[in-house]
Parts: sequence; structure tokens; C-alpha cells
Amino acid sequence: MSVKDLLVVLESAEAADTLGAYAHSLAAAFDAHLTVCGVIAKMPPAPAFLGEYPFDLVQSVQAAATREIEQAYDKFARAAPKPDGVQLVKIEAAPRAAAEAVARLARHYDLTIVLQPNADTGRGDPALVESVLFHSGRATIILPFIQKGPARLGKIIVAWDGGAAAARALGCAMPLLKRAGVVEVVTMTGGRSAADLPGVDVTRHLARHGVSAELKMLPKGEDVGALLLSYAADESADMLVMGGYGHSRLREFVLGGATRTILQTMTLPIFMAH
Repeated sequence: MSVKDLLVVLESAEAADTLGAYAHSLAAAFDAHLTVCGVIAKMPPAPAFLGEYPFDLVQSVQAAATREIEQAYDKFARAAPKPDGVQLVKIEAAPRAAAEAVARLARHYDLTIVLQPNADTGRGDPALVESVLFHSGRATIILPFIQKGPARLGKIIVAWDGGAAAARALGCAMPLLKRAGVVEVVTMTGGRSAADLPGVDVTRHLARHGVSAELKMLPKGEDVGALLLSYAADESADMLVMGGYGHSRLREFVLGGATRTILQTMTLPIFMAH
């Protein structure tokens, strides 16, 4: 896999600087094209007891949302090293429909970059991130809302449990791992012997792809997500690669514990695939 076609999900003007600095640098590193998906959320239907929203109000809110996304895109595009390598696609829909539409769009790109929702400010839609992760069939880089500056690939940590989601994330992340200065494969021991650990085989696999990776064994704890984030912080890692885990419920997904912890408390870019 090569990274030549990147999708960036833009939900607000505030996100343009964070997403722009990271996405432009990553695109430059891989000589990739950037498409910005501007999400313009339509007003949800009014509760039945309120009747319908006044037409003028709906039009005004939609116009303001469209202007915000267009201005944010202009700011994003002006910072691009190659202006002709960036384009805008708009999605206008109610929040739930918008999340599904972005996931469908993401299927046409190598990698999607989204911003972590900020629960304190109410910016960002968690359902959109989850939809891209679980329904696009593609890998996703989730940036923490505290992210500053360009993409860095000095040290990448791979969380490995031998599962299908972890294998998919590893395969999708291979182009980034090949450019990393240091790669560590982290697995939880759970009292097993070193010969039994799933990371032994995967380090050999990475070596055959030209990636020299060191296997690190951590004692297994109840909160795997917190352990991974703590280790990544202690090691000053630039990215964490892991599988995105969820439990299917009809067509929806309930986040697995580690995935939920990571998405809520992340402090570094997370490369996820499901």
C-alpha cells in the first residue's frame, strides 16, 4: 500500500490550523493529494410540539455554516505547499446522515484524517469519528484536539494483540512504519512466556518489510487504553498504531473499552483501522 490520496474531515473553522499543519506535512512526505471534506450539519427537525422551524431561521443557520466551512477551507488551502493538490468536497446533511456520508466518501481514499471531538467545547461529532473508523473499511488517523504542528514519525508504537483489527492496522500503517525512526511493538504479557507472545512473529514480519522493530512487553492491566497512552507518553512517541475495536449491535457499534479510552483521553495521533 502507498499513501497517495488523503481525506481530511473538516467540521469547523477552529480545526483548520490543526488539521492543516498535520495533513499538509504528511501529504508532502508521501507526495499525496489532499481532499478536504467540509461537513455542514443541517438543523435537525424540530420536536413535534414546537412545529417547524421558521424558514428564514433555517436558511440563516445553513448559510452561516456553509460560510464557516468555506472560510476554513480557504485558510487550509492557502497553507498548502501545492495549491493544486488540494480540493474541497462538501457534505450537507443532518448529523447522523453526515456521519454515514463521510464514511462512504472515505472508502475512496487511502487514509482519512479526523480531529478528536472536544467534549469541553462541544466541537466535533463523536459519531462521525466512529462511523469513519467502523464503516469506511479504511484506516484513520485521529488527531488529538491539542495537536500542534506538522506530522512527526520519529517514534511509532504499535499495539499488538494478534487480533484481526490489529493486523489490519499494522498492514495499513506499513508506509508510515517504513519512514519511522524507531518502531516498537507493544504487547501485554498476561503471565505468558516470551515464546508465546503474539508480537514475536509480527516483528519478524516487519523485518521482512525492512522495518526494524523492538518488541516490548507490558504487564496486562484492566485498562488497556490507559496503559498504552501512559506508555506512549513516557516514551515520547509520535504516533500509536492500533486496531479499532467495537461490538456490533444491529448496524451500530458500541466502542470497546480500550478504543473508548483512547478516543476520549488521547494526547498523540492515533492510527486506527477496523
